Amino acid sequence: MSFIIRQLTKRADGGDIIRTRTLVQAEISIGRGTDCDVQLPDLAVMLRHARLVRIAATRVSIETTGGVPVEVAGKFVTRADLDVADAPAVDIGPFRLSLSAGEDGAVAITAERVIPPIDTADATQEVSIFSLAGAMPTRRRLAWAGALVVLIGLLLLPLAHFIGEGRAALPQSMVAEAARPTTPGQAFGDGRLGVPAARPAVAGGFAPDEVWSSGPLSNAHASLSNNCGACHTQAFVSVTDSACQACHTKSALPDHAAPARLASGRQPETGVMAAAHGAFNLPQGRCTSCHKEHEGEATVMTVAQQFCTDCHAGLKGRLPDTAVADVPGWARHPDFRATLVATPSLTRPVLARTALAGARERSGLIYPHDIHQSATNAVANMARKQGMTLASDGSLPCAACHVPDADQQRFKPIDMEANCGDCHDLAFAREAGPGGGTLRTLPHGKPAQVAGIIRDFYLSQALAPRAGVQRIAFDRRPPGRLAEVEAQQLRLASIGDAQGRARAAVAGIFTGRGLCTDCHVVTDTGSADITRRFAIAPVSLNDHYLPQGRFPHGKHKSHDGKTGDAACLACHTGITRSKAATDVNIPGVANCRQCHGAPAKALLARTAKAGDSCDTCHGYHDGVAPAGAVPAGHGGGQRTAARLAAAPARPRSAGFGS
Repeated sequence: MSFIIRQLTKRADGGDIIRTRTLVQAEISIGRGTDCDVQLPDLAVMLRHARLVRIAATRVSIETTGGVPVEVAGKFVTRADLDVADAPAVDIGPFRLSLSAGEDGAVAITAERVIPPIDTADATQEVSIFSLAGAMPTRRRLAWAGALVVLIGLLLLPLAHFIGEGRAALPQSMVAEAARPTTPGQAFGDGRLGVPAARPAVAGGFAPDEVWSSGPLSNAHASLSNNCGACHTQAFVSVTDSACQACHTKSALPDHAAPARLASGRQPETGVMAAAHGAFNLPQGRCTSCHKEHEGEATVMTVAQQFCTDCHAGLKGRLPDTAVADVPGWARHPDFRATLVATPSLTRPVLARTALAGARERSGLIYPHDIHQSATNAVANMARKQGMTLASDGSLPCAACHVPDADQQRFKPIDMEANCGDCHDLAFAREAGPGGGTLRTLPHGKPAQVAGIIRDFYLSQALAPRAGVQRIAFDRRPPGRLAEVEAQQLRLASIGDAQGRARAAVAGIFTGRGLCTDCHVVTDTGSADITRRFAIAPVSLNDHYLPQGRFPHGKHKSHDGKTGDAACLACHTGITRSKAATDVNIPGVANCRQCHGAPAKALLARTAKAGDSCDTCHGYHDGVAPAGAVPAGHGGGQRTAARLAAAPARPRSAGFGS
């Protein structure tokens, strides 16, 4: 079975073009699609409109495939059987298919357009038929209209509003909060600084200059969201440092270093960025060089690490006289150098910045940690009898002496009476009386007063003896004798006897295995005046070993699942073996890298257990310390230096490496 298909098209001069082809098959497809056997290119024809099937030698059947009928003998049908001998015709859209008998028993089909193209639509006109070009302005007019909208709505109106509004008034609460100096160790934006709770609405509703905003403000500046003029004081001029310092005064946020040193140590700009910054008057070192606004709620305090390493990676090359080590990044951060007490003093101790390896501190105190950390010796037994809270292994816990301060940054100063008095009793005599009598105690840290009190006690017993007075001995007794109170009453025969007993008692307190020598270095001056004979070396305990670093102990209460003393000892590993107060038990940088920058303990973890950016531990606006307050090249803050310089006679908390 075969079909002979003839497709007739008209030439421009009116002649016909006939394309003939023969298909040997029992069925052919008819439609607008290019894959049809008989293609009728007009929108009135479906892509696959109908199919023609030969059902006998001289009979065919036509059936529509899309439900749109065809016209046969003046009737619209969806299926019809046709006899080829009758020379039937089928009209589909503007086309007519004429059927006749062909050569060798084939069915001949002649397809031609019978309705002119002007009265219908062909496929080439599909785009223009559905286009809105005739109903819309031309592209040129649209372009001009859009330019005018941008010029008026996004430039002239905002500019007029900005200039007419004048300098914006700053919220007084924000100004007062920004001017408040940060406390030592405080991270700027760590929750201590107040954040406005709501954004006030601008008077009159929408302000046209808000269309210039490139994004939302950070939480710290949220109350200025409708107050562009508070920071952008001049039209078409970037935010200047003076606009920032209207709130953030230099007294609250001092310079990182001397301005001249900062300028000399800064990495010089080159290339396209240098040309752009020069053209728009955007020099390096501005506030906005580091602090970027309009980038989200918590971004203004987020400073990229490169802002630090760009200067500190090769600082010695630009400032050869600096004592600050080059720091290209956390992975190559040099080991810490602790600020230690080199010479103790009651008024102004001498400090020295020293490498941790082999470091020794001369605090003037005698304190063996290993004895106090033991779980089996007399110290642990005494603490148990006193009813003190003990660690899980039965030893004195670290918290017995080191009590966190209110900020959970470092520790409160150690107080002898509060932290040591439970075991190191300063009582020297007891007078009989109701309720166990009266205990006479010695003042701590005042050797002249101690000697005077002992002397007066014995003289008073010689001149006006009182019954029931017992002297408490401080020297060690052999087993079998009372450990608290000597049984015999004091009996003094004369003033001379009282003076001799007083000198012996004072010497017993200050020398040998007396009361003071357990913790202090005592010097016998040989003076005849009993109140001046013995001198105690001054004690100056550092309360911040790394003053240029920030270590919040409150955030390190656990370490890899360890808590309590186990967490402390995970970093301060040498404490239980430390036999002298000269030991420096500050962990080095390798210890910190166990968490900071190390991958989290999770399968396929991509984040670190703890942050390793520069601002994790360091501040920037810490200020320049006065000359001589801290070791040369340290650059520690004024507040840290002041605390160390004015260290009192009583011990201060060592801070566990803070």
